[in-house]
Order: sequence, then C-alpha cells, then structure tokens
Amino acid sequence: MQDKQMLRDRVELLYSNSRPGLLITVIASAGLVFGFSGEASQPQKLIWFGLMMCAVGIRVLDLLRWQRLQTPNPEQGLFNFRFGAIATAVLWAGYCLYFYSTFDIYELASTIIIVSAMAGGAATVLSGDKLTAIAYTQVLLLPYSMQLFIAEQRDIQILGALGFGFAIIMFSVSLRAAQFTLDSLSLRYERDNLLKNMEREVKQRTNEIVELSRLDPLTRLLNRNAFISEFKLCLEQDTEAQYAVVFIDLDGFKPVNDKFGHSTGDEVLETIATRLQVLCDAQTLLCRWGGDEFILLCPVASRDDIDRVAQDIIAKIAQPITTNKHLIKLGASIGVALYPEHGKNISDLVTLADLSMYSRKKDRSQAYVVYDQTLENKLKTELKLSKALDKAIDKAQLRLVFQPIMDAKSESIVAAEALLRWNLDGEAIPPDVFIPIAEQSGAIREIGHWVLDQSMRFAKELERQGFNLKICVNVSIAQFEDPAFVDAVQALIVEHGVNPQLIYLELTESVFSRDKLTLVNAVKGLQALGLHVSIDDFGTGYSSLSIIQDLHVNIVKVDRSFVNNLEENGLAVVRAVMVMAQGMGYKVVAEGVEKAGQAELLRELGVDLLQGYLYSKPLECDDLIESLTDLDKAAV
Repeated sequence: MQDKQMLRDRVELLYSNSRPGLLITVIASAGLVFGFSGEASQPQKLIWFGLMMCAVGIRVLDLLRWQRLQTPNPEQGLFNFRFGAIATAVLWAGYCLYFYSTFDIYELASTIIIVSAMAGGAATVLSGDKLTAIAYTQVLLLPYSMQLFIAEQRDIQILGALGFGFAIIMFSVSLRAAQFTLDSLSLRYERDNLLKNMEREVKQRTNEIVELSRLDPLTRLLNRNAFISEFKLCLEQDTEAQYAVVFIDLDGFKPVNDKFGHSTGDEVLETIATRLQVLCDAQTLLCRWGGDEFILLCPVASRDDIDRVAQDIIAKIAQPITTNKHLIKLGASIGVALYPEHGKNISDLVTLADLSMYSRKKDRSQAYVVYDQTLENKLKTELKLSKALDKAIDKAQLRLVFQPIMDAKSESIVAAEALLRWNLDGEAIPPDVFIPIAEQSGAIREIGHWVLDQSMRFAKELERQGFNLKICVNVSIAQFEDPAFVDAVQALIVEHGVNPQLIYLELTESVFSRDKLTLVNAVKGLQALGLHVSIDDFGTGYSSLSIIQDLHVNIVKVDRSFVNNLEENGLAVVRAVMVMAQGMGYKVVAEGVEKAGQAELLRELGVDLLQGYLYSKPLECDDLIESLTDLDKAAV
C-alpha cells in the first residue's frame, strides 16, 4: 500500500512539473523554427513544428485527464507520461539531426545551447522518475553531440565534445535528483508513518493510563474514585433502583502479612478478588477500597437478596487458599447499607456500611450486620461517649478503685488491681463499654497515662503509711505501640519516687497479636526499670509459650471464665497453667473467685494468688487503706 501511494506521488510530481516544461517546449520550438532564416527548409520545419505541437497537445490532454481522475491509476499514468516525454525528446533529436545540414554556425550554436538548457531543466523537472529523466536528457544530447563531434570543422567538433561532457553531467545529475526525490518521498512517508504510529501509541497509552487510573494495580478491580463514579452513573441511569452497599473486611489477614510476608498477602488478595468477581454480574460493581477491604454494590429487591449476597461472599472467602507454601483460611466481617433507605449520598452510604462492618467485628454473633436504627442509636451513644471521654480527665470524672488480691495460703492482702471507673453526669459507665471506645478513638493513651500516674501516686501513699502493697495496672495495646511509653513510665517513677518493684503492669493477651519485636523490646525496657509484668486473661487469646518465655513474665492471671467453669474444662486449663508455672518460675493468679469451693480447689491445685468477690469487691482508695489498717490491728 505504501509503495503504491509513493508511486502515485511520484507521478503526481511529474505531471505537476510538466506544465512549465511544456510551455518552454512550445517557446523553444517556435524560436528555432521562426527565429532563423532558411527558406529552403522552412516547409519541413513547419511540418516538424506541427508534429511537436501535436505531441504537446496530447501531453496537455493527458495532464488534464490525470488531474480530473478521482482515483487515477499510477502505473498507467507513469506509462503515459514516459511515452509523452520521451516522444518529445525524440522529436527534438530528430529536429537537430534532420536540419543539421541547413544550420549556419549561429543556428547550430543556438540549437545546442537550447537543447542543453532543456536537458538541464529536465534533470530536475523529471526527477520523479529516474528512467524518464535519464532517457529524456540523453536522447536530447547524445545524438546531436555525436553529429557535431564527427563534423569536419574543428569548431563544430568542440561543440560536440562539450555536448558529450554535458550529457555525462546530466546523467549524473538526473541520477542524484531522482534519488533525492525518492529519498524525500520515503522520508516523508516514514515521518507520516511515525506520526501516525505516535498518535496511535499516544492514544493507546492514554487509554491505558485512563484505565489504570480506574483500577487497583494489584487486583485489577475498580479503585475508590472509579467506584464512586460508576456508582453515580448507576444512580443517574435508574433513579428508582434499590442498591446494597456491602463493605467487606477480611478477618485474619494481618497475621498472613506478618507471618508469611507481603508477597503472600498480595497473592491472597488477588485470589479473594477473583472469587468475588465470580459473584458479580453486569449490574454489580466490585471495588478494592483499600488494604484488605472490598466493597460490592448490587441491586437488591428484598432482605432475602441481601442475605443471599452476604452468605455467598462469606462462603467464597471461607474457602481455603493454597499458595506456593501455605494453606490459609480467612473469614469476613460484612456490613451493609441500603440505597435509598439509609441515604442517597454515596460517601455516607459507604461510611454506614463501614460502621456496620466494625459493629460485626465487635459482635460476631451475626454473620453480617445491616445498618438499622438500633445500630444508629448505638453509634450515636458511642460518639457521645467518645466526645465526653476527651474531657473526662479535665472534668475529674474518672477515678480508680482497687480490688484486693489475696495470698492463697494466708488469705492476706498482698496486692491490689487498679480498676478504672467513669461517672458521666451521675451515670456510671461500665468499663467494658468505655474502654473499647477509648481504644478506638485514641483517648486510651492519655487515660492510660493518667491511670499509671494515679496508681503510682497511691502506691507511694501506701508505702508512706507503711503498707508494702503491690499495685497491678492494666496497660493497653495503644500504650505499648507508643515509642515514648517506657520513657513516660520512667518519668512517673522518678516524679513520685515510688519503688518500681511495687508496680505490676498487666498485659492482655490481645497485645500478642501485634508486632512481637516491639512488644518484647517494650517489656524488656519496663523490666529494666524494675517493674514486674503479668499476663491478664490468660488462655482467651493469642498467648504462646515462646512469647511468655521471651518476656520472662512474673505473673499469669487465669481468666475468670475458666474459674467459673472449674467443674468442666476450666479445671484442665488451670492444671496446665500450673505445670507451666512450675517449669518457668512464675506465679499464678486466679481471678473471678466467688465461691469458697472454687478457692479451696484452686488452693489444692497450687494457685498462688486469688482475686474475686469472695474476698472483696473493688474498694475506694480510703476504704482499701482502712481495710489494710484493720488487718494490721487484727494481726497485732
């Protein structure tokens, strides 16, 4: 296709350049025929002039035909042009040879000059076709030059020699001009092709960039912006439709990254994305919202549709995932918000679905959570409490109470656990309500620091009054994640001048689900200050023997759920803990002791310390001091 187009352009160039050439041919012909006297040959010259005009006329008609054709045939056009040009050259050569004998010196010189000039112009004008350019110039020059060269007069021979020389030069010039024209056309086509390719590539790359800007690079699902745009488009196309915004968060994904590495985590996310795509039809949108969170938008007609979608998602995610080296099992927390029932703003719907999902994470009794008025009221309450917690310390709404911990053998008070209480506008807010809110809002760090400060202050007061009582303080995950936590504890020890041996920091097992190195370093830093470390709620979460051994804990507290269940599986757990305690050298506290029979059985198992309502409820600071004083008096 490109070669045919180039041929068409070459022929077009030949025809375009032929206009001035034909005009010069007419003028030169008339000049030679009518410009010199020679009555004897004049009739023959007129005949030749007529032939030349016929040739020129035919070529003009051919030019007009070429210009009028919408799709001219370049091969036919080239043939016609070659024939006309070479025929014209032959007529010129015939004129020179036929009338040579009638020329005087002036006409002879004029003829060779005109022929040479026309040959020189033709080398450029006919550069569109190498064959035509060479043939035209050589037919014009060579026969006449040879005729001159074989003449008897020396002056005429010199003109012939000059003609030969000029013919050789025109041969070279014609070759170079034709090659230059061919190269120019080739370069033009290369440039045009390059521009077309560049335009095509730019368009392709632009489309790819636009597509990539819409897709998550790992899973190839819609990203946030594209999802919101597609959601808006769905609403514009069908304003009466009902949609479910299904917010999906993978349960157990973080340990996959921590244990097996992010490459395995990425492989898991890709697998989950592929499984979720199977559930999608043309009317369903699927988005990777971020991290291990996905959003599915689908039309629904009833709550049965919602249940079917949620159960399908749960089933797909629950299927084991096999990677190159691991078999991984995950779960899903799902929250659902409905359009238009719960709102018409896309961002609000996503937020409501997200909140529903987090509600399900806290309460796993349901397979999934659909946003409703009850949840809304709960969230409003949590928001109210979260705002109030920020000012609880400044308003002196928080206080500590202390529950005694008894020596199992002597039943004397040897320690007390600091427990936080919050009174908001005359209402006692339970710790299991406000502590999770404080952890989620981040207020737990400030509150936790306040608890440590008050506990050390009280420990110092007890010490001043002569009571060598150990104070146990619960520490949250957020505090351990704070790089300045150990330094803050040290500053409090120095500020209050308390003996660090009297302070026991209690870690819940949920701390062990976080970064192990950070945990171990923080605990070692605290132990270096002289503080003791105990594990609270042992057996309910993430503890492992290797972590307990690395931390060199001083005390393990058996969770109250096992104490309350001593008649069944709880007894086996306590026995196992006691075996570990003997091997690792730590003491065991049983919390939640409420019955004398429980206390007796725990004593027989070798439990060191007992805590629970059987001995005492949590006491105010003054009441605990009074109890300690009474015990001292009774001992005397």
